[in-house]
Amino acid sequence: MWTALPIISYALAALGQPISYTVLPAAGVRPSARVDGTIAYDGGSGSLYLFGGQDNAARNDLWTYRPREGSWREISPAGAKPAPRWGHTLVFDSGRRRLILFGGQASGFFGDVWAFDIAAGVWTELAPNDRGPSRRYGHSGVYDPRGDRLVISHGFTNSGRFDDTWSFDLASSTWRNITPGGARPLRRCLHHAAIDEGRNTMYLFGGCASGFGPCPLNDLWAFDLAANRWTEVTGAAKPPAREHYGRAFDSARGRLVLYGGSGAGLLNDTWEFDPRTAVWAAANVRGDAPGARSRHESAYAADRGAIFFFGGRTASGLTNELWSLTAAGPRISGLGNAFSGASGVVAPGQLVSIFGSGLGPSEGRAFDFDAATGLLPTNAAGVSVSWNGVAAPLYFARADQLNVQVPYELAESATASLAVTVDGAAGAPVEVRVAPAGVGLFPGAWNQDGSRNSAASAARAGEIVVLFATGQGVTVPASRTGARPGNGFPEPVAPVSATIGGMPAEILFRGQAPGTAGVMQINARIPGGVAAGDSVPVALTIGESSASVPIAIR
Repeated sequence: MWTALPIISYALAALGQPISYTVLPAAGVRPSARVDGTIAYDGGSGSLYLFGGQDNAARNDLWTYRPREGSWREISPAGAKPAPRWGHTLVFDSGRRRLILFGGQASGFFGDVWAFDIAAGVWTELAPNDRGPSRRYGHSGVYDPRGDRLVISHGFTNSGRFDDTWSFDLASSTWRNITPGGARPLRRCLHHAAIDEGRNTMYLFGGCASGFGPCPLNDLWAFDLAANRWTEVTGAAKPPAREHYGRAFDSARGRLVLYGGSGAGLLNDTWEFDPRTAVWAAANVRGDAPGARSRHESAYAADRGAIFFFGGRTASGLTNELWSLTAAGPRISGLGNAFSGASGVVAPGQLVSIFGSGLGPSEGRAFDFDAATGLLPTNAAGVSVSWNGVAAPLYFARADQLNVQVPYELAESATASLAVTVDGAAGAPVEVRVAPAGVGLFPGAWNQDGSRNSAASAARAGEIVVLFATGQGVTVPASRTGARPGNGFPEPVAPVSATIGGMPAEILFRGQAPGTAGVMQINARIPGGVAAGDSVPVALTIGESSASVPIAIR
């Protein structure tokens, strides 16, 4: 098995892809059942944060939940902290790793801004009440990473409802009124917003416009965060009118997702909006959905491809359940060269590591060549992978990682559709660019006596070092996908060169490694006069693709 590499997100084409809900475990202590307790997700630590809300009173407690551990933990910061409240905005400032809190309601209304520094464990007030927008509750808000700001819109107090839009600059802790002229959503409250970072757009849906219009509403508006312009999204089918619902933008699947709320009673339906087609559709939910509820809160976890929903009011009272919504079946969240981790393109014959969830068995399974055919399996442990419909050989499978070979049949393709199927369930495909070569070197080298090169076992000038690479592209004679070399050792069609310590190195062998598929062995002589050191770079170039690893020379 190769070491897991940094996850690189890819846009998924997932029209009609099934989704599924899972109620998450909560061992030990947990927050009280409540409504309007807002949540935000820190992808760096894989932690969900909850602040405040209302049970039998307004709360200002702070909790964290780690999905991998399945447990809640209360955080008790020292010093000043925000007053108890519900219906506020809570977002995660990824640039500074802190929570940003705005507004809400308790005995009165709030318009203050607070930051919780996760590393330091302290709250700091960034702006007091009445420094910017009017105090309010039931507004919407998003974190805008491109603008490095919090953007809030609409809401109400006991003096009326609003239709203004404001931004809070997170670098200077200052407010700016960005309410545009022209068309804008009707004054309202009890709605939510979500950000589509790829399109730099904030979506606002539904809510209540009592005194100014319908209550509840089911209109959808898009706010261009670059141009500060509202546009109503119109169309035939749309979700039933509602307020107090859960929502998030699933960037992996490119969908605005809406769940539950209150309209004609409590609701538990799930709807998805596709910005590419401007079409709403009832979601294809596989399995059981949570019961009907309103005043629950939501947060999106890009690294998990999951939307979390917490708390709310059900027909039987308040709840503190935590649910996650994910794509059903296997889900790809990233891939990279299996040796170097480089991402962006793949090459014919290359070994790649695919990352995600539901990709295979919970316990890792390694696969070997069939003794009779000399081929790696293309369907094993219930897992199969295809590139443009061509089956891919499997080296390793686990729920969060697959190691496979890119078929040589992609040699004439500029892009490839990568798809994973597990136990008959097909995941959403990922579009990947294909290049003639995408070389990556295995991290390490071997000396000519077979020992692993290291500071304690360094090579000398004039001796041979052995390297292993993948992503060399098509070969001559042509290599067979998933097969060990037969007669001879196929070499890359593209030109191959190497330097050691910046000096040209003689290549003595550059063919498919014995007993492998997709792996190239390079035997290179260390040039005379190269400077000694424990980390001398060896650079390999195949065609227009290069990679390097350090070796020790004495």
